Amino acid sequence: MTPARRGGRGAHYAGGVHERTVPSAAPSRITAPRPTGSGAVDQSVALWSALAALGLREAVLAPGSRSAPLVYGLAAEEVGARIRAHVRIDERAAAFTALGLSRHDPSRPAAVVTTSGTATAHLQAAVMEAHHSRIPLLVLTADRPAELREVGANQTTRQAGLFGSLVRFAVDLPAPTAAEATPVELRTAVSTAARALAAAIGEHPGPVHLNLSFRDPLVPHRAPGSATDPAAARREQIVVTRRARHAPPQPHPVPVDARTVVVAGDGAGPAAAELAAQHGLPLLAEPSSGARHGPTLVPGYPALLREVMADPEHPLRPRRAIVLGRPTLSRPVVTGLLGADDVEVIVVDPHLDWADVARRAQLVVPAATGAAQGSAAGGAPLEEWRAAAESATAALPSSWQQRAALAVWDASGAQDLLVLGSSSLIRDLEQHAGPTAARIIANRGLAGIDGTAAMAGGLALAHGAGTGAGGAESGAGRVRVLLGDLTALHDLTGLLLGPDEPRPALDVIVVDDDGGRIFGGLEHAAAPPALLRRFFTTPHGADIAAAAAALGTEAHRLTPEELPAALAAPAHGLRVLVVQPTPSADSTNS
Repeated sequence: MTPARRGGRGAHYAGGVHERTVPSAAPSRITAPRPTGSGAVDQSVALWSALAALGLREAVLAPGSRSAPLVYGLAAEEVGARIRAHVRIDERAAAFTALGLSRHDPSRPAAVVTTSGTATAHLQAAVMEAHHSRIPLLVLTADRPAELREVGANQTTRQAGLFGSLVRFAVDLPAPTAAEATPVELRTAVSTAARALAAAIGEHPGPVHLNLSFRDPLVPHRAPGSATDPAAARREQIVVTRRARHAPPQPHPVPVDARTVVVAGDGAGPAAAELAAQHGLPLLAEPSSGARHGPTLVPGYPALLREVMADPEHPLRPRRAIVLGRPTLSRPVVTGLLGADDVEVIVVDPHLDWADVARRAQLVVPAATGAAQGSAAGGAPLEEWRAAAESATAALPSSWQQRAALAVWDASGAQDLLVLGSSSLIRDLEQHAGPTAARIIANRGLAGIDGTAAMAGGLALAHGAGTGAGGAESGAGRVRVLLGDLTALHDLTGLLLGPDEPRPALDVIVVDDDGGRIFGGLEHAAAPPALLRRFFTTPHGADIAAAAAALGTEAHRLTPEELPAALAAPAHGLRVLVVQPTPSADSTNS
């Protein structure tokens, strides 16, 4: 996959991850911190200084005592204002906020910090999503020193290796000397931080875990000094190692002809649309592919594929599918098209964990360029595909939920960012939505509903549209997140922000049909009604607008007809729009 421009902010897309060029102006050395009277704080100052020098700009912390040295380290003058701190009460919300910050610009991943004990377990879901979505994330967990492990010490568990194979790099860093970190301990912390960041943004990006042991004292006995004070020249200069970026993969020629289609799964990027446009191939692009645009896009393809793949003699039946990104949404794509015996599957992915759910890929290439065969370029029956897809879509039932989702989609322009929850709404958009110039993001690594609001909040903060306490909005474009009601309820703490925290400029749109509509479209729909209701659709009867207001968030109740005007109106800060049907609205799938 060749790098392609995206987002108009100096960004490019390579290897399934949205990246930016890392500036090379960061210093290659930092000055060892002036002793603070706490080796734990000394080490924390050095660690943050190194990460700041390497480009880390955001850290999300949950409150705790064992992690206090990392708080004092962030406050040190050596670190200064180079790293912006955010505080979340819920560790899961903290982790997903950091994930959102990292998603916005993975060349500068964010860090999440927790204290020891059960706090660390709440990071698991975000680490899993980061692993499967290939999003860099620095996980810093504070721990007891070796002498307090396995002896029944309070809030002490087996944190080293907690995330197993989900992380690209994991280190259990020993506790520094209690009163003052030694030069070797400081150099070890700095070197380890550099290795962790390099692993997070390397050839196979993803989460990394630094388990940091601290022994008392956990607070400074003297104020951390400035790197510019007179004594600084006499303190050791610690080398900060920067690893050079790997070169992008070279395109590999892949065959294309009139019976070839391009499948753009989650994270495929503009390269998918470019490949399809170059050869006039039908483009089947998921909403979060980053490729739902271009002259060969075929909206409404899921319903059409059900017909096409059910008939071996159908005139539109493909013979070859070129897959970029990770297809996750449609069974007609994943099992129907990519699982068909008579369809050649070519996967474009530079990583060894390429997506091939049906295990039918005949060729995997790191990047692709088309090599026409026979009646290739321009030969694909695009008009037939589009007409047939439009006809198949028109035959489907409509619902107020679909109309609400489309209102949000249509309101999102080129400067906007839209986050989609893992619910039936993203499938509504896959089937019914047209092209978009907005940046679309979804947690499709594991397609969980965990932390979606918090992740969107992190994206909004990084998008440049955050507001300080009482501050003015800045940055272009609006960030929105579209959620089902169960997804919203699952992450209510993602809306909880303290009065001192920067508030994201974020619209949280909740389509509330009192339960999990998605199960009505799966095989579970055939279950006895009482069983389906209690164990799958799980109606809740909760007043989501009231719950959001109780958490200090502006909240409004709207009908689908009122939603477009609300989305078009000027908005400031964080607000929740709860969409519910009008009394006369159709109740299809509700």
